[in-house]
Amino acid sequence: MSERRIWEFKNQTVCTILGLTFDEKELGAIFKKLKLSQDGITAYEMHGILVQACGTQNKTSRQLDKILKDRFEEYREEVKRIPQKEIYRYIEDGNGMDIPLPALVWFAVRGHHEDIDEIEAMVFAVTHICGHRALRLYDALKRALPDSRPEYVMKELNEALRSNEKLQTKCNRLEWKREQFKSEIESIKEDRSRINTVMEEQKQLNRQLTSDLKRLGGESALGQIEDLKKEIDLLTEEVTILTDELLKRGRTYNMTPSELVGIDPVSESDIEDNGNGVDLNGMRVAYVGGVESLMPHYRDAVESLGGTFCYHCGRCIQGRKEIENLVDGTDIIFCPVDINSHNACSYVKKACKMRNKKCHFLRSSSISMLIRELGNHAEKYDYTS
Repeated sequence: MSERRIWEFKNQTVCTILGLTFDEKELGAIFKKLKLSQDGITAYEMHGILVQACGTQNKTSRQLDKILKDRFEEYREEVKRIPQKEIYRYIEDGNGMDIPLPALVWFAVRGHHEDIDEIEAMVFAVTHICGHRALRLYDALKRALPDSRPEYVMKELNEALRSNEKLQTKCNRLEWKREQFKSEIESIKEDRSRINTVMEEQKQLNRQLTSDLKRLGGESALGQIEDLKKEIDLLTEEVTILTDELLKRGRTYNMTPSELVGIDPVSESDIEDNGNGVDLNGMRVAYVGGVESLMPHYRDAVESLGGTFCYHCGRCIQGRKEIENLVDGTDIIFCPVDINSHNACSYVKKACKMRNKKCHFLRSSSISMLIRELGNHAEKYDYTS
């Protein structure tokens, strides 16, 4: 079935369709496309010229009919679901879905119908009321927006809508980040809880270690343990030296007379005690530090060479005074550096320097080292003459 053309519509219907479809800017573009003169005429006059041109079939009306047909064609399938006689109700109720109002009017009067005059009259009636409603809204907006034209409200609303969508996207992103932060915070709390548990266990272990340390004698026990380790090493060294000497002496005793003749008296003298033949002639000998358990052996070594033995363990509980008193009352001082306190060595050095006394710093606390140094000193300073 053929459709009605725009020159078949009533003038008021054409006026409605053209007025709803083209704004002032588009009217100028239509006039230019139709090659109509628009010099010195207003938008109202251009609208009137187009409505008048559509009163009859001519080149202008045919072109307008085609322009409108192309513009509204995309809504055809959607409008087909509405009976032609009921389209005006959608216009009246404002329930045109997403179909523009001029497209509804176009399809309502476009098709041939036995009641087309009645349909066109109803369409005009509802659009006329819609026009009054739109004018009232326009007036209200104009008075409410003195600094803005009501025509721009829709543009501003669309911009606000786009801005709102962007804000919503940002809000969604921030919400996602907030959830991430919450998850990270929970993870940190769990880590902190585990760390607190481990720290509490460590504190308990530290308290237990402190208690054990106090029971063993406190921090001094650690120093004593280190001293004992050094003493063990020194005693092990002494045992090794003495064992070697015993083996040498054993080999000598087992020699035949002919073998004894070939022994080098100089090298053999190394087996004998280095202190033999030395007489300290009552010299007071001080020994500071060393292995306390070897103190009787230190005494025996000094007294066996005719000296008087004085001993200090090296722990300066009363400060330097006891060291100074010891230096004052002795002739020679021996101070091993392997098992001794730093303060004791320092006090001995200063006291000997102030009193111009000889101090022998020994690199070992062994008895053999003491005997060797006593022998060297006695030979250098002959006290028997």
